[in-house]
Amino acid sequence: MAEQPDSSSRLRAVQEYFRKVDRREPGVLELFTDDVQLFFPKFGVSRGKAELARFSRLLTGYLESLEHDIEGFRYVVSGDSVVVEGTERGVTRGGVHWPDNDISQGRFCNVFEFEGPLIRRVHIYVDPDFTSEDVERVRLLRGEASVHAGTRALANAYLERLRAGAEPDVIASLFSEEVDWHIPGDTQRVPWIGRRKGRVGVADFFRALRAQIEPLRFEVRSLVVEGEEAVVLGALESRVRITGKVIDSEFAQHLRGRDGLIVRYRLFEDSFAVARAMDAS
Repeated sequence: MAEQPDSSSRLRAVQEYFRKVDRREPGVLELFTDDVQLFFPKFGVSRGKAELARFSRLLTGYLESLEHDIEGFRYVVSGDSVVVEGTERGVTRGGVHWPDNDISQGRFCNVFEFEGPLIRRVHIYVDPDFTSEDVERVRLLRGEASVHAGTRALANAYLERLRAGAEPDVIASLFSEEVDWHIPGDTQRVPWIGRRKGRVGVADFFRALRAQIEPLRFEVRSLVVEGEEAVVLGALESRVRITGKVIDSEFAQHLRGRDGLIVRYRLFEDSFAVARAMDAS
């Protein structure tokens, strides 16, 4: 009967694993069984050395360097399992150093399971958001106001006022006095589009639009929010009052919210169809 490795030899194997990972040595695969099982958050569960190598390539493609504090590791050994708790640090390909020791701490926990002297299972428990770019979740867990919620609420308020046919000044109250407003198109044939300044300019846009256009359909299909940015996708149908022609167009609206007000607005539609509908011939 083959002699079973003792816990000290397995601890040395675990330490060797981290040293090889930090040095990016391909020989790290020699520490594993052929059917090794790997788990990493967002990567999921995979099996085999080929998948382990693929995961390593993906990670090194994102990280310029990675270093583990091996001397500071804490271990729990039970049967064929070795649990490691420790810290790590590194630099991304974009030059960002982590952890920042404020939001990110560089803490991780690995669970190794051995078959004889080789590792047959390694489950890695670490936040893959190394540089704390998931700002929204950080705000949520820290009990801070949600940027997404504020922008989403602002975009929804704007859309609800449009649907309700609110007065132009009421709609314009959602905009900053310094709003960057632009609807591209043929301003010579379509007088209500173009650039506008301040709340007065926004209110004037809606007055001019309603004087020229009879709304028939306004359909919002999706609202996507990321940080301060919101994008509304939908379709609209309107009749030009002086020509009787109908405009039927999909649209995209881009809004940027800040401090409870819309500071940037763009509307992208079929500007050629709009201009053509203004032609009485």
